[in-house]
Amino acid sequence: MKKRLLALSLVVLLPLILSAQNSTKVGTSAAQFLKIPVGAKAASMGNAYASIGADATALYWNPACIAGLNRLQGSVAHSSWIAGLMHNFAGVVVPIGDRSALGISGIALQSERIEQTTIESPEGTGVFYDALDLALGITYSRSMTEYVDIGATAKYVSQRIWSETAQTFALDFGAVLKTGLRDLRLGISFQNFGPGLSMSGRELIRQVDQDPASTANPYVETSVQTQQWDLPTSYRVSSSVSLIGENGFTQIADSRFLIAVDAVHLNDNPEHYSVGGEYEFARTFALRGGYVFNTDEEGLTLGVGLKVPVSGSLFSLDYAYAAFGRLGSVQHFTLSAAF
Repeated sequence: MKKRLLALSLVVLLPLILSAQNSTKVGTSAAQFLKIPVGAKAASMGNAYASIGADATALYWNPACIAGLNRLQGSVAHSSWIAGLMHNFAGVVVPIGDRSALGISGIALQSERIEQTTIESPEGTGVFYDALDLALGITYSRSMTEYVDIGATAKYVSQRIWSETAQTFALDFGAVLKTGLRDLRLGISFQNFGPGLSMSGRELIRQVDQDPASTANPYVETSVQTQQWDLPTSYRVSSSVSLIGENGFTQIADSRFLIAVDAVHLNDNPEHYSVGGEYEFARTFALRGGYVFNTDEEGLTLGVGLKVPVSGSLFSLDYAYAAFGRLGSVQHFTLSAAF
């Protein structure tokens, strides 16, 4: 058993070890909103969540995780993101038989109304616009064996600012290994694989005079072609285990303590790592904390959670605080329900 776990761990971690390097491609990917963490529980644990999957927010972290959800689940999440942006998520998971699950999800990042400025009117023209990023996904996950779950998500991705838009499609893949050693789980997630994004729209249409020296030729309508930018693809490995609890290494009445570790390799940033923990009392109240390593501004994360049973259903309310250094902090809120 120990040899098998060691071999599996090396298979999971080797790609990260071999690809570890200082990235020189910062700022070269579009759709950066796809990297914003979803769900207060995950955010409060330093984003170490790709092997846990306790609610519908797992649709974002690892599509394989929803195979273990045996009840109808729904989650809505809101984050007051940096620079006044609003980040929202909604997801639903429906079990299909004993071994499969289907999920749908949506993510939106929206700005407040912004006043246009020009060289002639640096204080504003009185014309306002906004920006909206959107991702809509459908997920299928299945338990292949008692120990292995797999899943995939197909999603539509779009970005809009004023009248300029870009659209594409992307795929996520994931797997979860339930090792059989207590409740130790290993997760792998590949995110945002697909064609890049290129903006188009009416503001990129220009009237061009092909021969300024002639007064007879008409203006020609042309369209400015913008460069295509890759999606922020990532490879994430994760592990989680209960140190205290029913399936943990020790037991304390009405207590459970879970720890999780994630490592992420990105196509446009250096690798970063996160660790998180959750202490839950009487399956009702939870305290959480985590830390994100090797990023410029991210760091400490904290949060709390409350579960309330109502007529056979279970409602959860979670809050997270995430420090962002010189950029301030971010607040996350999530409401989840299992029926």
